[in-house]
Amino acid sequence: GNKALEWAEKGVAAFGNKADRRLQDLLAELYHRRKRHDEAMSLIWLQFKKHPGLPAYQHLQKHADRCKQWPEWREQALKQVHKSIARQPKGWTRSGKPEHSRLVEIYLWEQDVEAAWQTANAGSCGEALWLQLAGLREKIHPRDAIRVYRMLIGPIVERTNNDAYAQAAGLLRRVKRLMGQLGEEGEFRQYLARIRVEYKRKRNFMKLLEKFGD
Repeated sequence: GNKALEWAEKGVAAFGNKADRRLQDLLAELYHRRKRHDEAMSLIWLQFKKHPGLPAYQHLQKHADRCKQWPEWREQALKQVHKSIARQPKGWTRSGKPEHSRLVEIYLWEQDVEAAWQTANAGSCGEALWLQLAGLREKIHPRDAIRVYRMLIGPIVERTNNDAYAQAAGLLRRVKRLMGQLGEEGEFRQYLARIRVEYKRKRNFMKLLEKFGD
């Protein structure tokens, strides 16, 4: 009852922004039950501002759904993510483009592949996310997928270990299959020849490429 509410409020007040997340969640829950949704949301919003990424975004949605306010909070949350991207120091990424992984993860979770794709291309994003995006675009936009796989093969090979070589060869197989479907076998052979020249010193990788024929 009110004892729990009082206790939770005191705890959160005492620790301010450093209050334990579980305590904040408990207090938000108690506020929701009393239809004090605004107070609940302002607590959860503080958490989101601290770490504006996918887990906090999902958490925010869960709470906003309790009071049917997700569209408004979603808009605010995306603005906040954009703000955190704008605050990245120069040279934060190797490419010099802004790091968009957080935003890409959010759009992928919402199953908005188009928005995720545009966002990834407007900045820079992690290799695992590029692979996920390319996999999702293979069917309808094979050329997009080919471009991503070709972009990733070099950096993966440069890791110079057998796992990396196997992963790069796997991507090369995908490129071969997709270019084959587009009737671009000739172009693929030229690309493969360039790869063989570029990485000829990586003998274990060359061995894997023998399986590709000519």
